[in-house]
Amino acid sequence: MLKRPIYVFFLLLAGGLMIASISGCAMFKGPEYSEIIYNHRQPLISVTYEYGEIEIHLPLKYPGARPNNLKFHVSSRGDTSRKMISVFQEASDQFIVYLPQGVLDTDSESNLIKIFPQDPDFIPVNVYFKGIQFGKVTLEPASIVMIPLVVDGSIYLNKNDSSLAGVEVSLQNYNNIITKSKTDNTGYFTLTIPGKYKHAKYVQLVAGANMIFKPIKRKLDFSQSYDLTVNVGLGPSMSLDDPLYLTNKSNVHFRDKPDIGSKTLFLLENGEIISVQRVTPGEYYGSIEVDVGKGKNVLLEGWVYRNDLDLLQFDDLFKKDVKDATSL
Repeated sequence: MLKRPIYVFFLLLAGGLMIASISGCAMFKGPEYSEIIYNHRQPLISVTYEYGEIEIHLPLKYPGARPNNLKFHVSSRGDTSRKMISVFQEASDQFIVYLPQGVLDTDSESNLIKIFPQDPDFIPVNVYFKGIQFGKVTLEPASIVMIPLVVDGSIYLNKNDSSLAGVEVSLQNYNNIITKSKTDNTGYFTLTIPGKYKHAKYVQLVAGANMIFKPIKRKLDFSQSYDLTVNVGLGPSMSLDDPLYLTNKSNVHFRDKPDIGSKTLFLLENGEIISVQRVTPGEYYGSIEVDVGKGKNVLLEGWVYRNDLDLLQFDDLFKKDVKDATSL
């Protein structure tokens, strides 16, 4: 039997409520509710799709200074031209990123996290790793370091420009040694220190602490470069004539006259060189070189007690017994 749809409507009259049912055709039609269609399969099955994700933890270390911010690029399968995700954050102790399931190479360490410190004094870091399908992976810590500072050069004898091998060379912050080395057979040296010293107030090169001469100090300026070349000459220059003498202790008085009570012009350090021109029973008169900066020296004349000087011998320019080569 074919069932006709039933239409129901309500009329609200002034005196009451009339409910009417009409079968067949009518001028007023309400909504039609058709019969449910079944697919005749039991039981009914509900299917959902669940996507996993990859959680990556990368610890970060800062052996020296720390930049303010870091930028991270994450790519997979060696394709650095197509970044999966980029993250900009403060320089914290850990980087955490979430990726969709299945985007990483799980066969080899071709996935890459590239770290860009937002400071030109720091080195970008590449972290390669082997991926997983989904889940959590914790990588080995990555170190964020500044660009190292390098100083190289040659040490030679002022008298004849010959190379000096085995000369101790150090980089110091004030009088604290950061690193030290010795020149090779050609007089060449190279020293490397952490980049944190780029903005230190006083970094100097000290050459010749193991020599009989007074060590040479050069203040360094890394404000414009990470690499400096400094060539240093030790010993007397060709401006000083023989005979040459060395001070044998520190705080040697260099006076304007040989008289008792005469004015002291300088206090000379151990290893200062004097070109002797006149001799008295108790004193020597001669010239010393004084560094006035920018590689220039001037000659000054004065008097020194004879027992404060020893004749300079060029046979062996190294100290016999260096108990503390750092004390200048």
